[in-house]
Amino acid sequence: MTGKRKVRASEPTPSRPMTAVPPAVRRRQAAPVELARALAAARAVEAAAEAARAAQARADAAEAEQALTERAGPPRLAPAEEPPAPDTRSLRDKVRARDGSAEVLVFIVAGERFGLDLAAVEEVIDLPPIKHVPEMPPAMLGVITVRGALTSTYTPRQALGLDCHDGACALIFHRRRSRMALVIDDVDDAVPVDLATLREAPSALHAGVVLGVARHGAALLTLLDAEALLAACQATPHPESA
Repeated sequence: MTGKRKVRASEPTPSRPMTAVPPAVRRRQAAPVELARALAAARAVEAAAEAARAAQARADAAEAEQALTERAGPPRLAPAEEPPAPDTRSLRDKVRARDGSAEVLVFIVAGERFGLDLAAVEEVIDLPPIKHVPEMPPAMLGVITVRGALTSTYTPRQALGLDCHDGACALIFHRRRSRMALVIDDVDDAVPVDLATLREAPSALHAGVVLGVARHGAALLTLLDAEALLAACQATPHPESA
């Protein structure tokens, strides 16, 4: 019997050798799963980093805008327009310039309409009883009591060249340190008068008192200078005796 080696059942045969699976092979089989997980993790990290960069960019922009606002200071407002200065010219000066308009108090004497600068009249009252005083000038009717004070009272008939009777109202003026009353028939209204449309008075008889004539509705309105009218009333001379 030739020398043949017996092969035991537990020993591998030479034609079918048994080898263990190398570790590298096992790693290659697991690589796709691990790569997918790594890529997912990387994408998550990148997304988080991008979100952080965007948030930081917004914060930087807001901070820069705030710095510019603080450097520029509060917003500048457009300067407010100043109100026009009040016109302090007298009515006579306005009439001479034929400029602007005037608020005029219209009153009636002997059926004719006259106008005075509204600002010149302190008030209008119903005529109270008149007390006569001795040695009065012709244009003076007497004195009346206005809020406890005696007030000299005059008629404008001679200053205006009118033949009129005593009226029912009185215009009160404040002159210097006292008051003065002018008796009229009635008060019509306070109206604006366009001085550009004012016409010259038809007569020069009262040139110092009359400023001009304006249209008031269907009637004519004679515009008077208040100071000149009051001065004329006080300075009216005594009528000459026949």
